[in-house]
Amino acid sequence: MSVQLLFVCTGNTCRSPLAEALSEARGVSAGSAGVSAAAGDGAAPNADRALREARGLSLRSHTPRDVSEADLVAAERVVAMSPAVARRLCDDHDLASDAVVTWAIPDPYGGSLADYRWCLEEISAALDSLLASG
Repeated sequence: MSVQLLFVCTGNTCRSPLAEALSEARGVSAGSAGVSAAAGDGAAPNADRALREARGLSLRSHTPRDVSEADLVAAERVVAMSPAVARRLCDDHDLASDAVVTWAIPDPYGGSLADYRWCLEEISAALDSLLASG
C-alpha cells in the first residue's frame, strides 16, 4: 500500500504515530514505523491522551512496528523525527541522506503529559511547514 508520508521515530509509540494521525486528519495518506519498535507495545498512554484532548483523535488501536524496506519503497516521502533516526535509516537501509526529511523533535517517551502536549504541537507545526512546502 502506497503512502504519501512515512514517519519514522525510535519505538513507534509516540512521535511517528502522532504525526501519522495528524496527517490522516488533514487528508494526507500516512504511515508510521520505528527503527527499534518493541513487539507487543501499544502507543504511549500520554501520546494517546494528548492527541485525544487536543484533536479528538485516538492512538488506542496503534500497534508499533519496525520500518521495512517495503515501507520505504511505498512512501513518497520519508520523515525522520530526529537526526539520530535519520542516520539510522540511512545506515540500515542504504538511503541517501537527502532521501529523508529530518525533523528535530525530542522524544517525549516516559515524560509528563505536558511533554507529550508540547511534542504534539511541535509535530503539528512541522507538518504544517512540510505540507505548505509541497
